[in-house]
Amino acid sequence: MTLTSDQWQLARSAFAELSPLDGPALEARLAALASADAAVHAEVAALIQAAASMGDRFERGAASDSGLGAPASGLAGQTLGPWQVTREIGQGGMGAVYEAHRVDDQFTKRVAIKTLAAGRESEPIVRRFRHERQILARLQHPNIATLLDGGMTPDGQPYFVMEYVEGLPLDQWCSSHAADLRQRIGLFQQVCAAVQYAHGQLVIHRDLKPRNILVTTDGTVKLLDFGIAKLLDPTSTRDDPLTQTGALPMTAAYASPEQRSGQPVATASDIYSLGVILYELLTGARPAQAELGPPSTERPVVLPSRAVSGATSTPDGRRLSRTLAGELDSIVLKSLRTEPERRYQSAEQFGVDLGRYLEGKPVAAQSDAWSYRTGKFLRRHRAAAIAAVLAITTMVVGTVISLGQAREARVERDNALREATRTTRVTAFLQEVFASARPQREGRSVTVVQAIDSAIPRIDSSFSADPDLRAAIKLTLGATLNDMFLYERARPLLEDAYRLRRQLDGDRPSKDQADALYDLANIEAQIGGAARAESLYRQSLGMLGRLPEPDSADIYEGLSNVAEVQLNQGRLAEAAALYDTVARALDRLKPSDLELRGVTRANRGTALAALGRSAEAEPVLREAVALFEQARGRDDARVGSALQPLAGTLIFNQKFTEAESVARRAVAIDEKEFGPTNPSTLSALRMMTSAMVESGRCRQAVPDLQKMLALRGGALVESDPTLGVVLLQMGQCQAALGNPSAAEATLRDALAVRTRSLGSTHWAVAQTESVLGTVLAQRGKKDEARQKLQEGYDGLKRELGADHMRTKQAEGRLNEFQLTAR
Repeated sequence: MTLTSDQWQLARSAFAELSPLDGPALEARLAALASADAAVHAEVAALIQAAASMGDRFERGAASDSGLGAPASGLAGQTLGPWQVTREIGQGGMGAVYEAHRVDDQFTKRVAIKTLAAGRESEPIVRRFRHERQILARLQHPNIATLLDGGMTPDGQPYFVMEYVEGLPLDQWCSSHAADLRQRIGLFQQVCAAVQYAHGQLVIHRDLKPRNILVTTDGTVKLLDFGIAKLLDPTSTRDDPLTQTGALPMTAAYASPEQRSGQPVATASDIYSLGVILYELLTGARPAQAELGPPSTERPVVLPSRAVSGATSTPDGRRLSRTLAGELDSIVLKSLRTEPERRYQSAEQFGVDLGRYLEGKPVAAQSDAWSYRTGKFLRRHRAAAIAAVLAITTMVVGTVISLGQAREARVERDNALREATRTTRVTAFLQEVFASARPQREGRSVTVVQAIDSAIPRIDSSFSADPDLRAAIKLTLGATLNDMFLYERARPLLEDAYRLRRQLDGDRPSKDQADALYDLANIEAQIGGAARAESLYRQSLGMLGRLPEPDSADIYEGLSNVAEVQLNQGRLAEAAALYDTVARALDRLKPSDLELRGVTRANRGTALAALGRSAEAEPVLREAVALFEQARGRDDARVGSALQPLAGTLIFNQKFTEAESVARRAVAIDEKEFGPTNPSTLSALRMMTSAMVESGRCRQAVPDLQKMLALRGGALVESDPTLGVVLLQMGQCQAALGNPSAAEATLRDALAVRTRSLGSTHWAVAQTESVLGTVLAQRGKKDEARQKLQEGYDGLKRELGADHMRTKQAEGRLNEFQLTAR
């Protein structure tokens, strides 16, 4: 039976999910698939049977090969051109690899020859083999095995000759040499350099794994096996069998989510595979994924510091776990993001961040996470969680505050935890934990996080007979870690708390269940899982509404979070309407909570500005700033966060002088709070330069633009939106100051940066195309200028609407060109 395209996609995803299974688990999943779609079941069952018969050959990328074939025989002792074949040294999915040496007396050279297996001469396989040879011919790098020669065997088989690499696979080399952490990272940086070079030659490897990375006796990395690599050139893959429906050439354990689900791949897929390799080098295990289907099914990755063997039971395990915790956790998790755009934007950036870790400098992975967090206005205001952090900090330095004091708001709502005996037991437990931590041990202070980490393993044993208290403690500590932005540490505690409360409460709604769901939703919102976050927020709010005496204010605060994730998904009109509803309700329910009212207005104003309704947004954002000032003081970071969108709105409203003043004030606040190179500070600074550029004051803007661009590759990472904006502004200024040649180069750079980080359909890409078009017209490149101006206008009109200021600016540029080009 011929499958439809939808059934093919389902079969591909199901095969990727089921192929790692065996025994009863596989039989059960196949039975479920059979009842859902018999045709898809038949196809998947056949693929699994074929893969089992091929064994390791499938893992090496031969899933779509027709016929198994046998290695080319009889080559040992033969001469291929100037090469004498000595012996067979390995087999792959398409053929065999032989050792050979040069015999024409020109020079001595030991090489490896790769040739097709007998019986594998089908046109697609030969084309793939030649495709690999073509790719290798364009790669000349010290960390990539070099192509030396090629030709045809006497019986008509294509072959190619490569440098002979004598070494061990990366993971085996590290194990046999007992490589320490610094050595492992150093080797991995060589891998990043090789992959970066390949990407620069428009080659995606698509099968990165330790077996394809050899380390020589002198510690040099050599990247091998480009058999399923892809050229980033549409004309080269039009007939590529690797792109046909049903083909799954990959090693699933190292493949990216988009690759496993059969989606188009780009350089970000190799970044993900690098992340898996680094995870394995650091922990000795690969990141476990319970499901290998579409990206939407991806499970959260266990922190490397948690995945280390013996992380809690052996001294070596605990020592390594402490080393990995923090920056290395962040680096690895960034590379393994489900969303390709949230991974490192290049292998070079990945390697540089590891170098910064080795040098003791701040890493971009954590800066990016901070930027991602501070770029959002809405936070759930939990006085109880803040109190918990303060309480634990105080305990660490010697003063013990009870859990009841630390989580005052929760205690007031929960009669069980207000019982004096239980509070006493919990307080005694925490006192013992923090006392045993010995804050000044070995001359170093114990952090809040370390104190919490030391408590977690003891919760279940200390309160084994009281699941109510176990749930309460886990919920408290999980919420505390959540509010400290340590999301992956918080998640297992919150999930355990929710599970325990479900067991205790059954179908009855409870505040603790709702709180656990709420905090889990917050984690999803902060790590980019907007759709799942919205679902969890709505579950939490539904449970709150079913309580005997629901708190309406809590429900409306929760709806603010729903509006935030709608905003993050681009559902601007929905978000703006919901923010408006929330603001009106909370004004009525909590008129004295100035900070909360400021948050609702900041969010609503931001949504209105994103919609292009800047005239409406301006008074809303002014009120947000005033409320934050009244609640927190004029120099608080929350004030700085509200000043940035206000400055942007003032620019839209042509109030450039005030916009610059407002942005300058935001810079001062953020610089004092976070430092001069923090992403939030740089974001405020580029808002200030925006006001200058838009008002025609480029000479004043250029020094600050140059200062920000000097941070590129360091504090200003390629994925930071500020970089694209600064490049755009610099290009505009170069053109305005009479240097269109430099402007063209800068704007092309801006276009590439924005396209990589935002995607080709984003309005910011269209804006850059429009500005570039004007510069191209100045340079006399009229055909390309016309194309860019039209594409820019069309994209902005599509994404922002015809009445948006940016769209009107692009329309003006296009009209001006058309008038002058006649």
